[in-house]
Amino acid sequence: MKAYGLLTLLVVLGLPINGTPVIAQVIPEELRQYFQDRREEFRERREAERRDEVREMMFRLHRACEEGDRRACIQFGMIIGENREHRAGWRREHPDLFGWERR
Repeated sequence: MKAYGLLTLLVVLGLPINGTPVIAQVIPEELRQYFQDRREEFRERREAERRDEVREMMFRLHRACEEGDRRACIQFGMIIGENREHRAGWRREHPDLFGWERR
């Protein structure tokens, strides 16, 4: 019963049931390059923040693994396995994280 009342109220008030129409914005040509540069800058900054988060997590897990936490060792290995494309770079940047290979 309440649903019919709400529907009647919407019809009486004249509110569109399916939402408001969307109008696309047109960016002037002289501003288009500025927005493209800003978008790329934002994307690069977001990637750098994500890399920093992963790096911090790897150091934390490596430290816990060295202290004997098996779960941390497994999680550390999972991060390395999931990010195969970054593995060689990580080895060059932080050889201390991969010290177990030398033993």
